[in-house]
Amino acid sequence: MQTYTEISQSELDEVLSKPKTILVDVRENTEFADFNIGGINIPPHEITERLEELNDYQTIVVACSNGTRSSIVARLLTKKLPEKVILHLEEGIF
Repeated sequence: MQTYTEISQSELDEVLSKPKTILVDVRENTEFADFNIGGINIPPHEITERLEELNDYQTIVVACSNGTRSSIVARLLTKKLPEKVILHLEEGIF
């Protein structure tokens, strides 16, 4: 079974500079509006309905505030999108 790979804050800029890479912030819309580090916002309860938004990307970095929600979503994405490289921002965006 494919798993996701953990990355740190210090690796994030380099990873995001690569083509066909997207940051998916899985915090709620209000959290994203208050503060974000870029990317797109898809809360966990919307992820399965919005998978098509990730079709154009090969590498998907999943993040939240502290890493808990995003680790669950990263695990889900490895199952739903096995052809993609799934990375998890291990300590979150804060």
